Amino acid sequence: MYLTFLCVHTADIFAQLIYAPGGPVRDFEGTEVADTFPVRVENTGIKMDSAFGLAKVCLNLSHDRISDLKVELLAPDGTRIWLTNRNGGLDGRNYPGTCFRSNGFSGYIRDGAAPFMGEYIPDGRLDFINNGQPADGTWNVLVSDLRSVESGTLHSIYLYFEADPNPESRHSPCRFDNSAGCETGDHRTGDMLPDLVLLTSITTRNLHYYPENHPEFPSQIRFAASIANFGYGPIETFGKNEWYCNTQRVSGPDEKCGDGSYPRQQLYQRIYRKVNGADTLSYFDRPAGTNYFDDKPGHYHYHVDDWVSIELYRQKKILGLFRKRTLIAKGSKVSYCLFDSGICQPHDNLCLDIHGKIPALVNYGLGNYVACDARKQGISVGGYDTYG
Repeated sequence: MYLTFLCVHTADIFAQLIYAPGGPVRDFEGTEVADTFPVRVENTGIKMDSAFGLAKVCLNLSHDRISDLKVELLAPDGTRIWLTNRNGGLDGRNYPGTCFRSNGFSGYIRDGAAPFMGEYIPDGRLDFINNGQPADGTWNVLVSDLRSVESGTLHSIYLYFEADPNPESRHSPCRFDNSAGCETGDHRTGDMLPDLVLLTSITTRNLHYYPENHPEFPSQIRFAASIANFGYGPIETFGKNEWYCNTQRVSGPDEKCGDGSYPRQQLYQRIYRKVNGADTLSYFDRPAGTNYFDDKPGHYHYHVDDWVSIELYRQKKILGLFRKRTLIAKGSKVSYCLFDSGICQPHDNLCLDIHGKIPALVNYGLGNYVACDARKQGISVGGYDTYG
């Protein structure tokens, strides 16, 4: 593995560009296996934070059906984010010089069209990387092919370290360890409840109907759903390592049940509360369902059960208006992995309330949910979780 360092002097701060080659991306062979491409960063002395850190990741990747691919960035401290996950549509090809940046001028990668040339906002949050960790160490780009037939090549990787790496990030003064800047929706109890809202604009832009003679998706409606948190506190779930096969307690998540399925873990929801005179937020916990390990391609992480149900209605117009609707199909409840795949920005009009307005989000940024692990998942205030 070899690297190229390019230092650009700007206002007494050295921006740094680090290059590494890639390699072949293997086709899917029945099990998700990520091809790992390391990037070694040495002797920079950078401690990444909001003032200076990782600002942009650029890839040159050729593949004849990029909607097969999930591409992740793994930082030296283990923080892992999605750059792009199964975007590009059925016929999309290649990421030719595609860059990922918090304020990418080409918009969200999921809303773009292949080939993705330009700077895009990734499916994950780059500001999670700039968490105070050193830049020096081994970084990895992980590319997972999730569908058979096509293979490809990752030709190059570029990491850009710059000042003000996440210019769109903003946070209220409300923090778990300092409640002074927090507001509460219930002044009697001090409870800071989440408020979960479906972002209809994402579904509207990603709703596709396939006719009955379609070769891959006959008679299917396929869509994206994104759930945002417009409340005063995060939606947070966590487990205490209590795993069950039905009612039988088992040792842990790796012990299979008698029918071959993975066990379920008892979950709890943590509800935060502001108490007058206290320096930090207090909380109380309540039982909140279960989670389990999902080993299907593209997942390989823990899903929270019973997160959403889906119903399809036919609407009938009476006197020119939709007056009647009939239920024609109903889906079972679906499991989700809960984490901040994105954050609402004040300028993009993505996160609108039922009145078409940008919500106040007075405790914006409260929470920090990076990954789909068994111990803790959630959605921050002003964050959203998208499923394609």
